[in-house]
Amino acid sequence: MEHAVQPEGRRMTVTTASAPAARAARDRFLAFAFTAADVLVEAGTDGIITFAAGAFRVRFGDDGARFVGRHIASLIAPGDQTTFTMALSAMPLRGRIAPLTLRTSDAAQTASVVAAMLVPDPPARLCFTIGPVPAAGTDAVAEGPARLQDPVRFRREAEAVLRAGGAATVGLVEVKGWQALREGLSPDAQRRLREGIGEVLGGAGGQALASEVADGRYGVLAQGRADIEATVRQLSALMRGNPATRQARVEGTGLPLDGGGLASPQAARALRYVLSRFTQAGTAAAAAVGANGGLAGILAQASLRARAMREAIAARRFRLAFQPVVGLADRAVHHYEALLRPVMTPGGPAQTTQDFVTFAEAVGLSGELDWAVLELALGALQAAPLARVAVNISGLSMQSAAFRDRVLARITALGDQLGANGGGRLLIELTETAEIDDMAGAAESIARLRAAGVPVCLDDFGAGAAAFRYLRAFQVDYVKIDGAYVRAAAASARERGFVSAMVELAGSAGAEVIAEMIETPEQADLMRTLGVQYGQGWLFGKPGLLPGQRR
Repeated sequence: MEHAVQPEGRRMTVTTASAPAARAARDRFLAFAFTAADVLVEAGTDGIITFAAGAFRVRFGDDGARFVGRHIASLIAPGDQTTFTMALSAMPLRGRIAPLTLRTSDAAQTASVVAAMLVPDPPARLCFTIGPVPAAGTDAVAEGPARLQDPVRFRREAEAVLRAGGAATVGLVEVKGWQALREGLSPDAQRRLREGIGEVLGGAGGQALASEVADGRYGVLAQGRADIEATVRQLSALMRGNPATRQARVEGTGLPLDGGGLASPQAARALRYVLSRFTQAGTAAAAAVGANGGLAGILAQASLRARAMREAIAARRFRLAFQPVVGLADRAVHHYEALLRPVMTPGGPAQTTQDFVTFAEAVGLSGELDWAVLELALGALQAAPLARVAVNISGLSMQSAAFRDRVLARITALGDQLGANGGGRLLIELTETAEIDDMAGAAESIARLRAAGVPVCLDDFGAGAAAFRYLRAFQVDYVKIDGAYVRAAAASARERGFVSAMVELAGSAGAEVIAEMIETPEQADLMRTLGVQYGQGWLFGKPGLLPGQRR
């Protein structure tokens, strides 16, 4: 692979001679597009720079090529090296350095925004960006570990640490009655308290990743065997410092991230399940599913309810609601997404849709659930001959050869009822609720489905790092942008840059883009301006029956 480094500006020339080189170039494009950066640096896991591009001559007075072979810390001013080294040491746990304001090592020691991500694909490497500090009144930059992270990203990073075998602890911390307490605070007081909570939780175990997974409920990912009880005491002290929150009661428990003898996929499913229950119902719910017994205890407790879940799936104790996906240019319906709606019963295996799905995965029933949903969707297609329907399939099922063969046999058996060779009436959305271990198996499933006339879509694109690996590894027809970006794009130029970059990246892979959770005409117009082809959300229709479908 040959690189020609441009001495100035953001353009870089990359001469590629292979598919891996093309993927590497795309990774670099992604890193640039997702930051307001003018310098891009890659380094090995030892911190030694292997690639440098961008405005090096403007910033540092010399060509980027001159910095290859130096340590990445040489770009940081001596007075900020300790902060940078601490952030660097946390990368194996976090997988990235969130945007951090540091001074660079140029003559003026310019304040700059430094960010980084760990790219795990062999060979593992560190990708750094350096850019200007936003002007006053523009998007704020997080300053260190106190920022509360997105819940989906928190879960996926916790799973990544678990799979990598790192020594870490997940803390589940709840401020009881937080919603009522918050109503007694002014907006400014709420902001200051939130910042204080972020600092307390971000300091767990020395340095931690924290997320507000629901109102008053926080997940903490800390290095080693962190003392979560100490974090609870610190948070209680913070609450006592404000008259409006003095009576707040803080509870928490720590969950060591070791498998307890479980295989990695089992441990990941157990972690996902307990986080789901904690998000829905707090620390009491986490304890009820066996959190105090570690990940092995969670699965042992879940196995007692697995029979009820299998019976619910077999008896089809759920229904499907269909939400339209429309072309943003003409607002014509392109297809409908089949959304799971479980029938909740007292004492049943789950009480929310998310809990239903994560519990099925935790006890190894995701394949059975995916098949049952697919069967209902195919039945609906037969009853609505003009409709096209997308069905969600988990990564666990997609990598299964047996599941793939069963689906293809069913499509072949239906034949003309789905149109010639599938006819595109059935679409598959690959969800990221469970990470794919067998990439080759999943790639084969996707290739064979597409060959049978079944388009494939990557769901929740941008919500986790795995989606970008999937886009590189799989040939897909559509990419669905996570709704969080749609909400944020209206207020943030940086988030609009994210969406624009994702659209360009998807297009380079031959995929069209769907934006979900569009609720206003302004959001729809913005997504179309950014290059998104399709939209989904309440603006275009709530989930319901297919055209011509009877109850």
